Amino acid sequence: MDLAEIGKLIRERRKDLKIDQTTLAALANIGINALVRLERGTGNPRFSVLYSVLKTLGLDITIK
Repeated sequence: MDLAEIGKLIRERRKDLKIDQTTLAALANIGINALVRLERGTGNPRFSVLYSVLKTLGLDITIK
């Protein structure tokens, strides 16, 4: 799974939970700009940022 697919998954899960970007960023304790870049699949997010967002949304990371 590449970063664009992860971003799409995050955006879809956030919308399913009816959480806006500002709220998710606050809950995950990250900056709004980091979340926007993550959802767009751009940039190079730190693992801690990705992990925090996925954990907040109730999603897992599986490394193969």
